[in-house]
Amino acid sequence: MKFTLVQYVPFLVPLASATSFYFDGSLSSNGDGSQSKPFNTLTGIPSLALQPGDNILLKKGTKFGQTLHLTKSGTAQSPITIGSYGSDTASAPVVQCPATGINSILLEGVEYVTLQDLEITNPGDNTTVRRGVYVYAKDKGAVAGITLQRLYIHDVTGRTPSTVTGYSTGKYANATGGIVIEAQGNTTGTYFTGLTIADNLLVNVARQGIYTWSNWCRRPELASFWNSLCSATWYASTGFTVKNNRLVNVAGDGIVITGNEDAKTVNNLIQGFHYGGGGNSAGIWTANSVGSYFAYNDVSGGQTTGDGMSYDVDHSTSGTVFEYNLSHDNEGGFFLLCPYDKPTTNFTIRYNLSVNDRARIFQVCPGDLVGGEIYKNTILIGNGISQQVVTAPTGKNLSLDVQFTDNIVKTVGSGTGHWNLDSPEFLLNNNVFHGAIDSFPGATDSITNPPGLAAPGLRDPYAYKLLSASASALDSAVAIAGDATEDFFGNRVTHKNIGFYGGAGTKVPQWISSFDAGTLSPWTTNSASIVTDPSGNLGKSVLLGAGGSLSRSFSVSSSGLRFNVRLWFGGASDTAATVQVGGIKVTFSNLKTTQVGWWQILVVEIAADGTSTAKLGSQAGTSSWPVSSVTSSGDVVISAGGSSLYLDDAFITSL
Repeated sequence: MKFTLVQYVPFLVPLASATSFYFDGSLSSNGDGSQSKPFNTLTGIPSLALQPGDNILLKKGTKFGQTLHLTKSGTAQSPITIGSYGSDTASAPVVQCPATGINSILLEGVEYVTLQDLEITNPGDNTTVRRGVYVYAKDKGAVAGITLQRLYIHDVTGRTPSTVTGYSTGKYANATGGIVIEAQGNTTGTYFTGLTIADNLLVNVARQGIYTWSNWCRRPELASFWNSLCSATWYASTGFTVKNNRLVNVAGDGIVITGNEDAKTVNNLIQGFHYGGGGNSAGIWTANSVGSYFAYNDVSGGQTTGDGMSYDVDHSTSGTVFEYNLSHDNEGGFFLLCPYDKPTTNFTIRYNLSVNDRARIFQVCPGDLVGGEIYKNTILIGNGISQQVVTAPTGKNLSLDVQFTDNIVKTVGSGTGHWNLDSPEFLLNNNVFHGAIDSFPGATDSITNPPGLAAPGLRDPYAYKLLSASASALDSAVAIAGDATEDFFGNRVTHKNIGFYGGAGTKVPQWISSFDAGTLSPWTTNSASIVTDPSGNLGKSVLLGAGGSLSRSFSVSSSGLRFNVRLWFGGASDTAATVQVGGIKVTFSNLKTTQVGWWQILVVEIAADGTSTAKLGSQAGTSSWPVSSVTSSGDVVISAGGSSLYLDDAFITSL
């Protein structure tokens, strides 16, 4: 049989062009939604004839006093976008729901929607449910493709535990807070897929920061006490990503992942949680989830010992990984492991750093642990801190199947470390315990010589690299199956070190300034004073008033130099703050509002050939800043510019 090839030309149907609907909150009369005649209220959005690909655009520099309520969906190819328009120099449009409202933004049962570039607030008296952004679906099946990005959410004062009878805790179902994601219903399994929360700033939100909840929770692995909180058969959300967010002063929990499979929580910063939230809180935690991944997060300033840790592998979880995270200055401590009546299984905690956390390094709730691995973490117990290295209920015959290997635990000053542990399955091997730490009878091959940390006591991860000389942790780790190939710094592991650093030994810093002793000597100063840490962390900092400066000399190194300092910009000013290292100057021009009011680490590197770089940021991400060549004074000179500037944890090291 002979076939003849016939050319097929498909009939192409042109796609309808997207429509943009414009809103201007400053207008006194309502328009038709065109750019020349914008709407002046958000109340009509539910009745708009929105189609996939359409845009809802709010004018910059204006404010809306209504809830933005969206009920229509886009598609994977043509999402609906809610954003802003107007001058590049104008501030983001503000959305604040009425005093009698609940949600400033409500995305109800919608898919393929991007919400971006808005300022959102929702003040109240902490006795009613209030939310900045509420993503809600009920009996909808799979809900796909929602993105929340570049939002500034602040002063959401929702329900927290109250002295008034009948008020709930502000979490679980119908939670209150900055961003709340909730799947409800009992007839059609409802879950989210591909939901992304990225590059947002949340400040002063109550009770929760970023919170997920699902009524679709019931499975054999579920701890029994949650049976009273959720009722439907397990349908897990998938493809959930929380990245590059900054949360400052959260009343309760920071970021909570529940009812998910393979969620990723990376590069987030939480500075201050449990500020008046009541109940128990933790910085970042997961419960009733499978395969949760947490990396490159930074949590500090937890204000409670009711939990109060940075991180928590909670009940009904398996396959959880916490790696490359930073924790410091939390009242409750570093990590919580909380299985209850169903074992927490197959979790890994590795290559993390804890500095000056209080109360407990690891606390275990009642219940069993199965297949736990805790290895290559570096832990610094600060001056004046008495901390439990591991504490668990004793006399309960708990089975705590955990391998605790190749970790550094070190005290400084009057800090002390203790144990409250009697499970024979919790095995400690080849760890460095240096300082005033009680010996643990079951530990094997412990090392008690100094680990060789470069500048212990600072809150900069670079301060916990290992020195070339006299470092007992250098090249002394035992092999661990499935070990990571990269260390905390993202560098390939080239040395078998104990702790979170996997590289070669480094040089002793030329000098270190933590300012905790309360003195500015040997710095030369102008309008500088020692103050308490502005974030509430342990220790002291330097405050430079507007126009203030301080300087300190250093020795030029033919191999190059690295200068590290923590900075907290008090505000943006036309006169920029600067940092000069010898003949290199970094000028912090055009600071944005989102870049002030929190700690960032500046790292200036000058290579042997004279090339230089400057990076400023945190675990939530860094940005490069231009450097300029100036006449060298042989000093480090830090100038505040036209606004105040805090600084701390400064040290300089030859490369």
